[in-house]
Amino acid sequence: MNDTIRILQLSDTHFLEDGADPEGAAAYNTDEAFDAVFRHIGEHDDLDLVVVTGDVADHGRRPQYRKAAEAFSRFSVAVNVTPGNHDQDAVFTASMARPSVSTSRVIEVGAWAFLFVDSSAGNLVIDATGRAVDPPEYADRLHSDGSLGTAEAAWIRDMVSQVGADHVFIWVHHPPGCPVGMLNAEAYNAEWADVLGDLPTVRGLGAGHTHAPDTYEFMGRTVHVGPALKNNFDLTKNTWLPPGYRSYTFDADGTVQSQLQLVDDDRWPRRPFGRAMRALFDGELTFDDLRAIAERKALEGA
Repeated sequence: MNDTIRILQLSDTHFLEDGADPEGAAAYNTDEAFDAVFRHIGEHDDLDLVVVTGDVADHGRRPQYRKAAEAFSRFSVAVNVTPGNHDQDAVFTASMARPSVSTSRVIEVGAWAFLFVDSSAGNLVIDATGRAVDPPEYADRLHSDGSLGTAEAAWIRDMVSQVGADHVFIWVHHPPGCPVGMLNAEAYNAEWADVLGDLPTVRGLGAGHTHAPDTYEFMGRTVHVGPALKNNFDLTKNTWLPPGYRSYTFDADGTVQSQLQLVDDDRWPRRPFGRAMRALFDGELTFDDLRAIAERKALEGA
């Protein structure tokens, strides 16, 4: 292992079983998007790890995870996956297992420890047997913008204190402190502010969720938001974006560098999106409002 660690991040792959309809607004064909991303990456023998930061499956169903695991198994390096709000806890853990695909929560490499945090852990409930399980209504997990909960926050602190590495980097689905108006994440951001204030060895975070790739500062750390395979948006230029991934290098001195990689293709043009989509990201419309507008326009055009 070299002093420099090379990692590739995928996020929000939203795999579907054949014939299934995607949840939410207009979506790309995620099978095509993954194939295009895989070809774009090319030879990847120099990578040390591929990470996937949640929303692996679009509806959290077993056949969708089977397809995801088969796709991730195409990499010649290890792949580690953490869940998102679209994922269902038990079926995610049971269905992703492959010899080269895992759901490990801590990986130490050289001077670095990588923690894989479940940013939906605070939505879990305790069942009659004492187990922490997903809430009875899938929507209660699906529509959350992040919740660590007491146990997950304590686990992060404990792991940072236990690992022998000089530097820690956290992979998580929901990005804390994200400047997107549609997110209802004040409580979640406060959880992270409390956690990170105690952990000076945490150098940064890699996340997904928003489908709007970005890099910004939160609590003195850089948060790197990866692009999605389902659909992507540039919130500065108000355009759609093609699918993509992020590449990272982690140096022994604690330096982290990340580059956004997008797969430009005629199938995914960078076309402008309208005022309604902008209002959604600004928090002025809900998904239901946007869906109603789209249905009304469809009727008017019929």
